[in-house]
Amino acid sequence: MKNQMSRRSFLIGAGAFGAGLAASMAGCAPQASAGKGTGAAADGSPSGTPTQRPAFLDASEPISDIKETLEADVVVVGLGVAGVSATRSAAEKGLKVIALERCAEPSARSSQFAAFNTENARRMGIEDVDAAALVNEMMVQTGHRADFRVLKNWADHCGEAFDWYAGAYDGLLWQTPEGEKYDADKDAFVVNRNLYKPYDPDVDHERVFTGTLSFSTPNKGGHKPIMLANFEKAQATGNVDARFNARARQLVKDGDRVAGVIYEDVTTGEFTQVNASKGVVLATGGYVRNDELLAYYIPWIYNLKDKFSFTYAHMDANGEFTDQGDGMLMGHWAGGHIEEGPHCAMAHGDLGKLGVDAFLQLNALGERYINEDLTNDHFGSAILRQPDATIYQIFDANFVEQAKSMQSSLGAYTDIAPETAEAVDEWTSAQGGTIDELIANLEVDADVASTMKAEIERYNELCAKGVDEDFGKAAERMFALSTPPFYAIRYEVSGGPSDDTHNALRCLVTMSGLSTNKHAQVLDESLHVLPGLYAIGNTQGGRFLGDYPATLAGASHSIAMTYGYLTGKFIAEQG
Repeated sequence: MKNQMSRRSFLIGAGAFGAGLAASMAGCAPQASAGKGTGAAADGSPSGTPTQRPAFLDASEPISDIKETLEADVVVVGLGVAGVSATRSAAEKGLKVIALERCAEPSARSSQFAAFNTENARRMGIEDVDAAALVNEMMVQTGHRADFRVLKNWADHCGEAFDWYAGAYDGLLWQTPEGEKYDADKDAFVVNRNLYKPYDPDVDHERVFTGTLSFSTPNKGGHKPIMLANFEKAQATGNVDARFNARARQLVKDGDRVAGVIYEDVTTGEFTQVNASKGVVLATGGYVRNDELLAYYIPWIYNLKDKFSFTYAHMDANGEFTDQGDGMLMGHWAGGHIEEGPHCAMAHGDLGKLGVDAFLQLNALGERYINEDLTNDHFGSAILRQPDATIYQIFDANFVEQAKSMQSSLGAYTDIAPETAEAVDEWTSAQGGTIDELIANLEVDADVASTMKAEIERYNELCAKGVDEDFGKAAERMFALSTPPFYAIRYEVSGGPSDDTHNALRCLVTMSGLSTNKHAQVLDESLHVLPGLYAIGNTQGGRFLGDYPATLAGASHSIAMTYGYLTGKFIAEQG
């Protein structure tokens, strides 16, 4: 039976593309339709794009074949870290929540969460973090394109949010630095695996912060059991109606206010409308699996797709990838502003045994090309810009001791395990008793071999001087290649599965979306609040632009969790 609602208008969602957005867009270049204006404030497109706008920015005809209409205080669209947190937070405040998830169950990723400035964090070895200093560094790393207020609100509350989130799992242990070491095969616990040395501006090329906790659960369950415990906490309130295999297709408006969602049961094709008296929370993730959006908003990733491994292949019951940008598009069609670019993807090196330790690096031409003291995001950016997307990491027999002098950071190793050191011949690409033998065993052509030898000689000369006149790396990380045997790891970017000597780059998720204020309220094209609509997780803008910085490991997950926690409470407090 069809239900028509007076005083409400409908904004078509992904249903306009027939069988599914993924099927209709896969492998396509952006399709343009005639239109005027170029900035994102005008039409959702990136600044500087041609005057023609792509068709995906235009809403189509509304869905009217509604089988059922439901009522709720809040609709949460998407049950990842952000959506589960928002569902639990709102439900615990007494709000009736209908939660929609396109997959058959909630979707969990990774295990690292930034968390600091609480007693739990302190006893885990995390000294208090100056939130303003952290956010200022993140602003520098993102070219001041992020929203300071959005990041600061997260940094001010992530510790309490983590304590709340971790508290959902009964019997969770906390492995303190000096306490008992738990068994990863049978215990569920929180551990600090990212305890970094204090930043030294006279030595360290990049500024990183310590403030990350990780979940470990049996059977390599990672973070998922913790997230499911949060979902169960939400359901235990009696205030949650969760609908799975439910793909949100359009938003419903009552005047200027977003007032609900129409979703499709992906197994039957039937449509249900959910009216939300207090708000709709979009937590649908990013758009990394939508070729058209990726090509338009992050062309430097799309144009190099064959160089990346795309991970986290969440699919719905129809076998379609779910990271399609549904929330960002629906929010835009409802009047929300898609933030200006450059949009951000979490794309970085899938690293080997020595990670991004600052040993000598040469490119495919045999040339040294960069200050090697990098975090993993910048490592990924650098290798893509080298000939043949190939580099060599070169070191000598002293690498275990030298690693202790490397900067602590995400993707770097300052402590090489004995079993790793003993197996060095297995995970390196070539070895040699002399530099000439090492180069010969790499089987490069004569010109490259000659360049490599000259560059190594130059590097050794600079190490002896104690000054890197060429690239400015700190003397503390300039180690001459002088003690045999000598080793090299060849990194070749191919987009296929990586192994110990041929490491693909990974692209995990996109991280830009709808502009919001510090309360996760979506902003309209004039950057004023669009009533009734919220965006969190990778649908929320204002967090990361250009690149995802490794300033603080686990920031992305933490922001998703924290804004879920805060947004549920904020909606309840609005009355």
